[in-house]
Amino acid sequence: MKLAAGEGLCERYNQSMRKFNLVDFAAHYQKGFRNHVTSIDEVPTLVESFKRYGCYATYFLYSDEVLSYMSTQESAPTIAGYEGKVWAPFLPIDLDHPDLLPALEAARYLTDFVLGNWQIDSNAIQIYFSGAKGFHVMLDTRLFGKILPSKNLPLIFDSMRRHLA
Repeated sequence: MKLAAGEGLCERYNQSMRKFNLVDFAAHYQKGFRNHVTSIDEVPTLVESFKRYGCYATYFLYSDEVLSYMSTQESAPTIAGYEGKVWAPFLPIDLDHPDLLPALEAARYLTDFVLGNWQIDSNAIQIYFSGAKGFHVMLDTRLFGKILPSKNLPLIFDSMRRHLA
């Protein structure tokens, strides 16, 4: 699969799943930290507003359905327990180890395996340091065909990660 160089998450998302445009954004200094559902288009501005410190966003994208789910909760609105459809442009693989060297070796091995055995274009994979004890390897979901929004996508991703392991 050949992906255009520099093709960003937002552009690919807009082409694929316009309805699924919400993420759960969190920042270290944000009140309540989690459960701040926002448009993915707002994430860069939010990251800058927190001076890029301790910012996170879910890799799953949600439709407006998640807001309806959160509004029905009696206590503080939370995304926890949401079982509706989600979509993702990447299959994330988190490689952690208490010692960083084994995590780095695992990331290198997985990357070599995917690039060599699957013969994919290097633009279909992103690798980055997680900021603590490991690395994230993100595989473009288009490598697996057309991935549609699904309630089962978290389970499918878990199964795919286990198979790769």
